[in-house]
Amino acid sequence: MKKKPELLVLLIALLAMAAKLYCASTTYGTVDEVFFYRFAQNIAHEGVVNNYLHDPLFNHPPLLGNYLGFIYELAGGSNTTRASGQRFAFYQRLPGIIADFIVVLGLLWVRRRTGRPPWWAIAVLAASPISFMVSGYHGNFDPLIPLGLVLTVLACIHGRALLAGVLLAVACQVKIIPLIMSPVLFFFWWHRSKERAVTFVVANVLTLLLCWSAPLLAIPGVFARHVLVYNSIWGWWGITYLLNMTGIPAFAGIVSMKPLTPAETWVVQALKLLIIVGTLVVAWRRRKGSAADLLATMAVVWALFFTFAPGFGVQYLVWVSPFLIYYSARWFLAFTAAGSVALFVFYNSISNGMPWQKGIGLERFFPVWGPPLLLPWVVFVAFVILNRREFGIGAAPQNGQLDDASGETGESAPSTAPSVS
Repeated sequence: MKKKPELLVLLIALLAMAAKLYCASTTYGTVDEVFFYRFAQNIAHEGVVNNYLHDPLFNHPPLLGNYLGFIYELAGGSNTTRASGQRFAFYQRLPGIIADFIVVLGLLWVRRRTGRPPWWAIAVLAASPISFMVSGYHGNFDPLIPLGLVLTVLACIHGRALLAGVLLAVACQVKIIPLIMSPVLFFFWWHRSKERAVTFVVANVLTLLLCWSAPLLAIPGVFARHVLVYNSIWGWWGITYLLNMTGIPAFAGIVSMKPLTPAETWVVQALKLLIIVGTLVVAWRRRKGSAADLLATMAVVWALFFTFAPGFGVQYLVWVSPFLIYYSARWFLAFTAAGSVALFVFYNSISNGMPWQKGIGLERFFPVWGPPLLLPWVVFVAFVILNRREFGIGAAPQNGQLDDASGETGESAPSTAPSVS
């Protein structure tokens, strides 16, 4: 009988994966697919390093760039023949679709060991509209980021500091953002063993350098500018959206490739500082938690990040769910509802209504989809305010213990994960 909920979740996850595969095979996706196709074509012809030099929009690490070149050829591209756009778009979305399924498997494994998160919440995650719209339709590699971080936590549960360092570095081969979790993991290991903390850091740094070695050696300045200090898009999320809406010239507009104004630069740096300081505080305060509680700690960091994020892409919303679900099933449900509404409006507007086939013209429809994006942002703001004790503001948890933030779910099974100290 105990296996029935798990089998039901697996069935839902398989059906969701099938739906995403169908969507990926019958639609082209958003304008991101146009950019990835161009990147892939250039990489297949002249290599990843040259693409950094010739295309400033390419802001991904080289491992992902090599995959783009590979699937361009897999889709029929060559020096004389252009790849099939539809086949390329399918291969581009395939890793994210598979990643979503593996994340569900990972959480089921965590559930067996800790009793968290509840079955119904994992089922909602498996069928999440956010996951479907981003992984099945959008056309980006962001679903690989939560997979990399979940696998990193699983390595920590097994007490493998070296493997955790390697996996965090691998997660950074999609985008640099997973490094925001490095203080969380470092303080976790430091509290248990300084030697393991050093092992984690060395493994992480060496893997990063190895994976980035080609552009770092050939074009270090260009690589750092395009990948390591990428700021995303100003003006359509949270604080920068509200500043944009004031109409003040120094803060107005959606800024991607154009240089930021001095005022925008100041705001971006201030918001980044808030995120960095807050992350360090959370990582230190929660360092004594179990390895599985790293998922909850990462949820707090993501909430902080999205509250103060100076730049944004809608596909980023897929980063959060596997961590928020462990911290609190109710907060996860609130985020899923708000994010699903916001993303549906976004994709439906840029795709000119149902059925979706190709989504372009983001700025043209900004008045339609911009305001609904405040919904998930408000959820994050409320989360940070109501859980401010995580940042050392307000009453601290008694006896130095972490709150069981999922206690309201009705499943209060104690954590049985072994200590790695």
